[in-house]
Amino acid sequence: MTDVTADAITGDGLSEQELRRHLRHGSLDLRVYRSISSTNTVLKQLAEDGAGEGLVLLAEKQTAGRGRMGRSFYSPSRSGLYMSILLRPGQSAARALPLTACAAVAVAEAVEELTGIPTGIKWVNDVYAGERKICGILTEGSMDAGSGALRYAVVGIGVNLFSPDGGFPEELKSIAGALYTEAPAQDLRSRLAASVLDRLLDYYALFPETPFYRGYRERSFLLGRQVSILSPGQAPVPAEVLDVAPDFSLVVRLGDGSVRCLNSGEVSIRPRP
Repeated sequence: MTDVTADAITGDGLSEQELRRHLRHGSLDLRVYRSISSTNTVLKQLAEDGAGEGLVLLAEKQTAGRGRMGRSFYSPSRSGLYMSILLRPGQSAARALPLTACAAVAVAEAVEELTGIPTGIKWVNDVYAGERKICGILTEGSMDAGSGALRYAVVGIGVNLFSPDGGFPEELKSIAGALYTEAPAQDLRSRLAASVLDRLLDYYALFPETPFYRGYRERSFLLGRQVSILSPGQAPVPAEVLDVAPDFSLVVRLGDGSVRCLNSGEVSIRPRP
């Protein structure tokens, strides 16, 4: 491939050897890169080429990291954890929708265990520490037109571990944050990556059961908040968040009093009056 540099990372503990030292799921195929366009983009191509379930790409930096709704994901060198895992659930797209929630809980639990920092989850795919976003998750897949089942799903996870040199770009300063200003432990990234992967795969093995629902709902900081529903090409719609349903849809009350369940799209938090 032309958009990756395949030298293993050394010096900060993020290498296949260090990852396997902390990982319980030893059957994963781990590939660590110094630079990659996007772990999701490259892994999707590998999936189309027939790569097997359990392939994981990790990178020191992304030159074209991607987020939801076509946004970019800032991925500078030596400040974050950027990885994607290939799954082949063999289920309908609807049954596989909790994959993103599963990954969010895996990240939240791993961060809390390894750092002691409390986390919150903003529906559907962001993990926060305090008022700052420290993780974004992007799940993409391909569906079989005949059966309606997912041919594969790629779950991409980006965690801001350390403040980047020079700080975040101006457009991210009010949103993004990092767990630390500097690395407290040399192998933090490998330990966090291993913990997230282990937890995600433990939950994934139980699909379609979703024992992580409780952890997801308990960490939701949208409950009772006023939000704006964002949909491409449409004006924001004000609403109040009532609950997170067991299928991980967001239950909201609109201005006319009607109740709606959101299973796609995005919301932004409206300032308190």
